Amino acid sequence: MPETKSLFNRVAEHYDLLNTLFSFGMDKSWRKRLAREISGSTLVLDIATGTAEVAVEITNRLDRCCVIGIDPSREMLELGHAKLKSLGVRERIILVQGFAENLPFKRGTFDAATIAFGIRNTVDTLKSLQEMRRVLRPGGKVGILEFAIPKNRFFSPFYMFYLRNALPFIGSFFGRRNEYEYLVQSIPAFPQRERFTQLMGKAGFKVKKTIELTMGAVVIYIGVKED
Repeated sequence: MPETKSLFNRVAEHYDLLNTLFSFGMDKSWRKRLAREISGSTLVLDIATGTAEVAVEITNRLDRCCVIGIDPSREMLELGHAKLKSLGVRERIILVQGFAENLPFKRGTFDAATIAFGIRNTVDTLKSLQEMRRVLRPGGKVGILEFAIPKNRFFSPFYMFYLRNALPFIGSFFGRRNEYEYLVQSIPAFPQRERFTQLMGKAGFKVKKTIELTMGAVVIYIGVKED
């Protein structure tokens, strides 16, 4: 596995655009659904925040909510800061550099934690989940949005062909074919559905529900910290 901090530094400039192209614009609706699932939260930690797309969506949906976004990539965060300034939401979103495996926050700080398309790129998935649980208050929610392999036997082969061929091809136009080949390969390598919910349970979360979107191309996992 490549050093993901360097990888995302390299793809940062076109990352949002490519995500929208690759998903045919559906990534926006996925983030909206993730934000909806943590309604009622007032302080949220968005992990692997990138350019703060999820953080912005959360503040758009939750009027009284503030978000701290954390990401290891300095280039991603710089783009995020520029985005927050242009949108006029800097007073509600704070961006900091850091890693999911070692969150620089006290136990029980947040009402909710989110991570979109980032958990599979962590160095230690279990430790990252344990850190999320640590910084949540009792009863706090975690919302994890991640790619998955569709179960539909007709859609799945088409989806896999698209992943393995179209995504790296489009990425090559931006000089980032190798980076997107890795990101594609990381999807089937990541624990799918039941295996991942078991991992969440091992980290101490009670999984409340899983939400399949776009014929199972992505899944939202919702867990709760119960003491």
